[in-house]
Amino acid sequence: MRVKRSSICFVIPYFGEFPFWMDYFIESCSSNSSVDYVIYSDNPLPKGWPANITYHYISFDDYKNLVSQRLGIRFNPINPYKLCDLKPAYGMIHDNDIKGYDFWGFCDIDLIFGNIRKFLTHNVLNSCDFYSAYERRVSGHFFLTRNTPELNKSFMKVDGWRKVFEDVEHHCFDERAFSSLFVKFKNHPAWSKNILSWLFLPLSRRSVFEEQYSTPGLRYNWVDGTRDFPTEWYWRDGALTNNASDREFLYFHFLKWKRNWGGKNSRDAPTSIKWMVDDSGFHSA
Repeated sequence: MRVKRSSICFVIPYFGEFPFWMDYFIESCSSNSSVDYVIYSDNPLPKGWPANITYHYISFDDYKNLVSQRLGIRFNPINPYKLCDLKPAYGMIHDNDIKGYDFWGFCDIDLIFGNIRKFLTHNVLNSCDFYSAYERRVSGHFFLTRNTPELNKSFMKVDGWRKVFEDVEHHCFDERAFSSLFVKFKNHPAWSKNILSWLFLPLSRRSVFEEQYSTPGLRYNWVDGTRDFPTEWYWRDGALTNNASDREFLYFHFLKWKRNWGGKNSRDAPTSIKWMVDDSGFHSA
């Protein structure tokens, strides 16, 4: 008997000019045709985007009004980066967009996806309500929540969430305060950490926090425990690999490299066959 796959929708508000690598991000979304994406932005309506992306043109001011109405708060920051604090609340803000999906998620656009379904299998999603691509905290650039009214309000369990959202400053709510609902007792032995988490962190009982080594070069070591990170990543027909490992990866978050790219480092248009990225930018393979 064929098993029905869980439906997935990522919600992505983004304001300001799209980065030069946006076409590569979109191409990697397109290759995951069984996953949907909803983008809210003030950029002109793009042409030629794939069918699994729904695009909503909206000004930043109007989006702030939408947030204020949906959450019952006064949300009026100057910098769109403040939206990172809101990520755990997207399920409430965009309940109409995610209606009917089994899971919704948030992600960043400074990444390229591999084959998402190869990692988020039926068995993985069937066993959890929350999925993080980091082992020790919520991953702000890739996180999934089972789509239920109760779970979509999980962020409200964090003391002071309203004050944080209304403050114009960025507090990294998604990866810090929100993580406290799932991950604590980090310095305890594994056996006691598991017991304490079961007793005091009920949301952790059906959560999967799985290190995907998606943001190499920063705090955590590479797959083999060394600091020998990949110097090239390869995207070929939707499969994502690199020159430091012989396996595929869920996605590559090029946070470290983009800091050195500056402006438009590449004008090559992505192909649906293969391309690569290194510390100088994107290139046709």
